[in-house]
Amino acid sequence: MKANELPSATVEEYLETIYNMTMEGEVVIGARLAQKFGVAPPTVTEMLKRLVRSGYIEMDNRRQITLTETGNQIAESVLRRHRLTERFLVDILGMQWHEVHEEAERLEHSISGAVEAGVIARLKNPTTCPHGNPIPGLVPNARNYLKDHHAVRLSTVSPSETVTILCISEVVEDEQALILYLHEKGLTPETQLTVLPPPDPATTPDDELFRLQVGEREVMISKTAAAKIWVTR
Repeated sequence: MKANELPSATVEEYLETIYNMTMEGEVVIGARLAQKFGVAPPTVTEMLKRLVRSGYIEMDNRRQITLTETGNQIAESVLRRHRLTERFLVDILGMQWHEVHEEAERLEHSISGAVEAGVIARLKNPTTCPHGNPIPGLVPNARNYLKDHHAVRLSTVSPSETVTILCISEVVEDEQALILYLHEKGLTPETQLTVLPPPDPATTPDDELFRLQVGEREVMISKTAAAKIWVTR
């Protein structure tokens, strides 16, 4: 990639994903990226070589991937546009929170700086997207957002504990499907809930279910989904 050449949409998507995985405390390796994007490992290997040459990532002797400062800045720029777009679609156009991810994916790569500034002004400096994730540049430190809020995965919370949903993970293979699933369960950011004891195996043999009390409702979700919800105590 030439020095004055802008990153492609694919490069930006890789940097976004590496950024989000790092933010959520995951070890970033090529196999995990191949799983996330649904592509063959050799495809990821070639892209990682390109990202190293461009100075966007570094890889250690265990093949673990970290973003350089340049890579972080590009990722944060794209994520800012993405999350601002989601906020605009919900707050101004009246779309539902579970409808906007894919629309924002299409728009994020083409928003100009002037439009970005206009959206920020119109929305009066929003700090999070509708899914609760921080908007880089509009919070003190987006990279440490989860740590600063002492957030944990819902799947690690013990029965009888009451917590509040902070945000929904963006490190999933099909984010739109997860968001729709949680929307149908009424599990949105700022929702308070209490973790209940596991279902009785005599009546519910599926040990992959997680029981929650949300207001007057009892809700059961998969443990996989629970691991993708970040909460605060």
